[in-house]
Amino acid sequence: MYQANIDALVAGWNEGRLDGLDEFVAEDTIRRAPPSVTSNADSLAELKQVISDFRTSFPDAKVTITDVTFQGDRSFAEWTFEGTNTGPGDFPPTGRSVRIRGASHARYAGGKLAEEYVYFDAMDMMTQLGLVPDPSAGS
Repeated sequence: MYQANIDALVAGWNEGRLDGLDEFVAEDTIRRAPPSVTSNADSLAELKQVISDFRTSFPDAKVTITDVTFQGDRSFAEWTFEGTNTGPGDFPPTGRSVRIRGASHARYAGGKLAEEYVYFDAMDMMTQLGLVPDPSAGS
């Protein structure tokens, strides 16, 4: 039922097609995510800025939906993100690639994305980027 909303959001993350979000995301949408190179948004305009900033940090960003379930006005999607941190952002570019898995729980209202809660292991991402020591490497 809301697959087109998810497709538009993925196109924004993967291709930078932000104008396509207007039809599928509410003006007052909210997004919450773990602290890392991604951030929260309290409107469609802020979400577009988050995506734009992220794509500056990871120009080759690729989000792949691996599973999605819809129930009523909600969706739950599992995804994989891959990208190389070659651009500026919250920290200087590391030149390192990351591959993380995560999930997003979304609510829709009036046919548009109203809320998205994003879950992933931010420490794993920061470790892959070399921003924090790898805990499995020992001391």
